[in-house]
Amino acid sequence: MREDHPAERYLLVETQSGTTAERFLADAAALAGAGERVRLFLASDGVALGIRGASAGLPRFLGAGGQAWIDEFTLAHRALHAAPLAPGVRTTGMGDVADWLLEPGTRVVWH
Repeated sequence: MREDHPAERYLLVETQSGTTAERFLADAAALAGAGERVRLFLASDGVALGIRGASAGLPRFLGAGGQAWIDEFTLAHRALHAAPLAPGVRTTGMGDVADWLLEPGTRVVWH
């Protein structure tokens, strides 16, 4: 890698829940486990994955070194703002997501 090219990183946005979302989390865990820098943002229906105990794949992703954030607006909109989040999941807003999108070297996958 050359100094003038920043390292690539991944921003994965999950907007679904259920079986397809769990497969997406497995792919995210594989990327993180391979040493890639991976951020996962849970929005829309995907916020369900960030509730404690709701997802088998999320702890594996976090254990592989990934970082997970959950949309504060969606949590509030769905009256989940007081729900216990899975350990390691932080709340954030779309402003931070926009900043991540604009970071050089970021690859985005929206699911």
